Amino acid sequence: MSAERTKAEGQATLAWYMGGQAAWFFSFGLQMIMFPILVANILDETGTRVGIAQMSLSAPAILFMLLGGATADRGDPRTILFRVHLFAALPPLALATALNADLLSFEILVCYGLFMGTATAFAMPARDATLSRVGGPNIQRTVTLALAVQQISQLIGMVVALFAATLGAPLLFVGQALVMLGGGIASRQLPKRAHGADVVHAPRLQAMRDGLGYVRQSDILLPVVIAMFAIGVFYIGSFLVILPLIVRDFYHGGYLELGIANIAFFGGMIVSTVFLLRFGHVARRGRAVIASLFVGVLVVATFTQEMPYWLFCVLSLTWGLGAGCVMTLSRTIVQAEATEAYRARALAIFQLGFAGGSPLGSLIMGVLSDEVGTHTAMWFPAIGMTLVLTWLMVKTRLWKLMAHAA
Repeated sequence: MSAERTKAEGQATLAWYMGGQAAWFFSFGLQMIMFPILVANILDETGTRVGIAQMSLSAPAILFMLLGGATADRGDPRTILFRVHLFAALPPLALATALNADLLSFEILVCYGLFMGTATAFAMPARDATLSRVGGPNIQRTVTLALAVQQISQLIGMVVALFAATLGAPLLFVGQALVMLGGGIASRQLPKRAHGADVVHAPRLQAMRDGLGYVRQSDILLPVVIAMFAIGVFYIGSFLVILPLIVRDFYHGGYLELGIANIAFFGGMIVSTVFLLRFGHVARRGRAVIASLFVGVLVVATFTQEMPYWLFCVLSLTWGLGAGCVMTLSRTIVQAEATEAYRARALAIFQLGFAGGSPLGSLIMGVLSDEVGTHTAMWFPAIGMTLVLTWLMVKTRLWKLMAHAA
C-alpha cells in the first residue's frame, strides 16, 4: 500500500509540474504569434527594428540567466516559479491596457519584451532543476515528456491566437495573464525542496563562477552549450526575424499566414518529440543532435530561394522535426551529465547559450534583411552553422558520445 501511495503522490507531483509547464508555454505560444504581428504588421517597423524588438525578449537572459541558475540551486524552485508566474502576468496586462487605449508603440513593445525575458531567465532554471526531482529514474523519457507538453501547449497557444484574433489583441493578452496566474497556482503545489541543516551555500556571485567553471571544464557540457549558442545566433534569429518578414513582404500575409508557418514548425517539433517518447533510449545522443542540426542547415539554405507558400510551410515543418530532436536530446545530455550540486547552474548556462545567442542573431538578421534582402540574408545562418557543425564533429566528443544505459 505504501509503494502504491508513493507512486500516486509522484504522479500527482508530476501532473502539477506539467500543469505549470503547460501554462507557461501556452502563454508563450500566444506571444509568438501576437508579438511579431504587432511589430511587423501593426506598427509596420523595418527589419532592424523588428530584430531589436525580438532581441528584447531574449536579451535579459544574458544578464540574469546565471543568477537564475544560482538562485534555483540554493533556493526553493517551487517558490521561485510561483513568484515568477505572478510577475509574468503583469506585462500582458500592461500591454492589453496600452492596446485598449490605442497607445501601442515600439517602446512599449520593447519594455514588454524586457520584462518577459527577465521572467524567463528565472523561470527556466527553476523549472529545469525541479524536473530531475519529480520525474523518476528515466531522465530521457522525463525530459521528452516535458518537452512534448511544452510544444503541444505552445502549439495550442498559437492556434488560439490564430483563430481568436478577431476577438481583439487586448482580450488575448488578458487571457495570457490569466493563464500565467493559473500556472503559478499549479507550481505552488509542488513539494518544497528539502535542504540539510548542514548545507552552506556559497555567495551567489561565487556560485555563478563555480557553475561557469564546472561547465567550462566539461568536455561534454561545453560543446553542447556552444552548439546552443550557435542555434541562438544562426537559427533563432532567422526564425524570429526573417520568417515574419518573408511572410509580410514576400507572401503579403498577416495573422493567418504567419500562424500557419509557425504551427507547421512546432507541429514538426511535436512529431519528433513524440517519436522520441515512444522510441525510448537513444545511445548516440550527440550524433543525433549534430545530424538534426544539419537538417536545419539544409532548410535555411533552401530559404535563400523564392518558393510557393505551401513549400515554405513544408520546409518549416521539416525544420521543426530536426529542432525537436535537438532540444530533447541536448537537454537530456545536460540533465544526465551534470551532477546534482551543479545541475540547475549547468541547465541555466545551457539555456543561456541558447537564449544568449538569440538577441545577437535577431539583431544581425534584422540588419541583414534591410541591407541584402530577406532571402539573401539566410546564407548567413547556413554557412555559419555549417562551420560550427564541422568543429563539433572534428574537435569534440559529441559525435562519439555514448549515453548511459536506459
